[in-house]
Parts: sequence; C-alpha cells; structure tokens
Amino acid sequence: MSVKTRGRPRKELDVALLEAAAAEFLEFGYTDANIERIAAAGNTTKPALYRRYPSKEALFEATLSHLAKDFELDLGFLDHTRPVEDALYDLALLFYEKLGTTKVVSMTRLSAFTSNRFPELILAFRAEVMKGFMGPLTAYFQWLNEQGVVSMRDTLDAAIIFTTLTGRPHERLMGVIMPEEKVEPHLRELVRFFLAGYAPGKSRKPGKSRK
Repeated sequence: MSVKTRGRPRKELDVALLEAAAAEFLEFGYTDANIERIAAAGNTTKPALYRRYPSKEALFEATLSHLAKDFELDLGFLDHTRPVEDALYDLALLFYEKLGTTKVVSMTRLSAFTSNRFPELILAFRAEVMKGFMGPLTAYFQWLNEQGVVSMRDTLDAAIIFTTLTGRPHERLMGVIMPEEKVEPHLRELVRFFLAGYAPGKSRKPGKSRK
C-alpha cells in the first residue's frame, strides 16, 4: 500500500507520527518498538520519519513529550463556592478515573522500564508531567490556603499525597480494580482522611476564613 508524505502539513505529520509512536512504544516497549510499523501507522515512510526524527531515541524523546500532554490538568470545572469536601471529591474522582486508564498505566510502566536506559529523558518526562498535572492542583491548594480553608506548609507535597491516595497508581499497575459501587464511598473516606491532616475540625466553605 502506498503512503503519502508530500504535501502534508508539518504539524499534521508530526502528530500522526507521535500518535503512532506512542501506541507502538506503549504496546511493545522501547526495545521491541519497530520504526517501520510506526511509519506505516503514521501513513508515511521510514525515510520520511528519519528526516523528522534522526534516531529511534530522538523519536522516543519526542513521544514522551507528546505523552506528557495527557497529564495536563484543567480545573476550570471546580465550583469554588462548594464545601471543600465536595470539591475535593470531584478532584479525587477525576484522578481515580484519569490515572486508571490503560494508556496512563502503560505510560507509567514504560517510564519505569526505561528509566535505567534513559535516566535524563525519564526525569524530563516526569518533570513535564509534574508541571502539567501538579501545577494546577498546587495552585488550587494554595488558593484554599489563602482562604483559610486548609493549612498546608507545602502545597506541592499535599498535591502529591492527594493524587497518590486517590489515584491509587500502585494498585493500578498491578491490575487491581475496585468494584464500581465502592468507588464513591472509598474516595469520600480518603478525602476526609486527607483533610484531617490539613483542616481538622468542622468543614468550611471556601471564602470563609477561620476564626
């Protein structure tokens, strides 16, 4: 089957190749990933791929940066007038669902399995993930701090703890799946547990300072 490489916008070709590379690396890992399969899936040729990415490692680096965008977090849906327990439950459910997707679990495995071979690349990938994922959450926690709703010495540490508690990444890597009917009560209990360390006592609504 012939493929078209000429006349395609550069950005369109890049996206197609990076999506194809992501699927290949996530399924087969770095060592067993095949450049010809990636080129075919991206509807281009192997020489055309190498003109864009001169080596498999260069393609892998670009793919990691592309994958990191999946972790970018938009908290625009949060209603700041709701009680903090309810707002954090919405976040907990978001993290539980987002971090449990097959793609994200595969990304976590891929970064773990290649960390010894490409330590600097994986550190850069994790830094991008932290910026896109933890940045907005840290900013939200800082806002709660300023409103007197919680008392957090380090909002980044709090964000890491919150996502680890609610996203359950280690269990996801082992294939542990919680029964659907237990998800909400479990996450609500985790939110109460989390707040106990940062906002003990009676819950408050954002906007009302502690006396």
